[in-house]
Amino acid sequence: MPESVPRLLHYVSLDGAGGVEFQFVDFVARARALAGWRSDIVACGQRTHPLIQDRLDPSVRLRREKYAGRLKLPKWPPQLRAACQRRYVRESRPDAVLIWNRLRDSEDTLAAAGPQRCIYWERGAAWFTGESASKRRFLDGVQAVLCNSHAARRMLELRWGYQGQLCVVPNALRPALMPQAPAARSGCADAPTWRLGVAARLESIKGVALAIHALASMRDGGISAELHIAGDGPQRDSLMRLAKRLGVARQVTFLGLVADMAVFYSGIDLLVHAALREPFGQIVIEAAAYGVPSVVAGVDGLVEVTSDRETGDVVWPQADLAAYAALGADAEGLPPWVYHPNEDTIAAPRIVAPEILAKAIIDLLADNPRYARYSAAGIERVATSFSFDTHVKRALTAVGRFVEGRSLTWEGAS
Repeated sequence: MPESVPRLLHYVSLDGAGGVEFQFVDFVARARALAGWRSDIVACGQRTHPLIQDRLDPSVRLRREKYAGRLKLPKWPPQLRAACQRRYVRESRPDAVLIWNRLRDSEDTLAAAGPQRCIYWERGAAWFTGESASKRRFLDGVQAVLCNSHAARRMLELRWGYQGQLCVVPNALRPALMPQAPAARSGCADAPTWRLGVAARLESIKGVALAIHALASMRDGGISAELHIAGDGPQRDSLMRLAKRLGVARQVTFLGLVADMAVFYSGIDLLVHAALREPFGQIVIEAAAYGVPSVVAGVDGLVEVTSDRETGDVVWPQADLAAYAALGADAEGLPPWVYHPNEDTIAAPRIVAPEILAKAIIDLLADNPRYARYSAAGIERVATSFSFDTHVKRALTAVGRFVEGRSLTWEGAS
């Protein structure tokens, strides 16, 4: 790397306030604190979410991809936006350009920065529908890709046929979410009521309907349990109707968006995440940091954040989407393929059968020694395998090696 302060230029969407956006803000701050890397930002949307804006370092220069000052650039002629991209790169003088999770609309960025310093960071976009020629051209041109999971790597290789350099840099627990003094839990087998938790956007892909069905199955078996759901989304009303139809409306609490997740985790015994697609599974790491074991679907990256039979239990999805619809769930808008890690293939999404999910939940919560072992192991694994500073250092090492003309990976890297 050059002796002067190394610089990154980030292309990222900051319209929302989800996991990628918060990870990005912390990454920029820690990259500077740990290694002196300075950052400029090109935001791909029309605004920056207030929660993200409040957390951004005010010294970081932020511009908008489709704007020249306050003037929005038209799509035609396309040379206008391409010229704006070249100007941004020229003014920033970056050592490397990081494109965060944008397979679409990144060709101009690649052309402006040049493939020798342009790196794409895959965080779930490879699952999205659409086989546009633009995505193909971008992946054919970009020479280096960071992936947030092995599942993301395999999705790029198996679905998109990507043949460039790939390096897995797993996501990590953001510093703000790390508890001050995590304590392992001893178990809850004798509790009068078990408290299950779901933390997800309320949409079909997250499998929240399966958790509600599992709760109903537990009730039918004489088990006293309740389900606390943190999150909001387009399926909220239909999920409330499903709980009512199954006779568990009183046992299901819809909390909406939760500002203090530490309080949420302190109020549950187990995290249930029966998602149909999950490129990484950040929420499982968060729960583990608070000593909460998880029962998850064996899809995509969830098996990478849940050590089966060590920090939680993995339930393999086997039923097709027709079964999902029969359970009253909306099967629209799902990706055409997900990664099935036990088969190392991509195929249509499948679901975990609710009765099998319920059995896995019961078996774990009824076994205090196993529960306590999972709780302690989860806290330890977060500290050793999902440190945010380690995550940042690994990413910067990969970026530095690439722009120096060396391999993106090194001994011990993926």
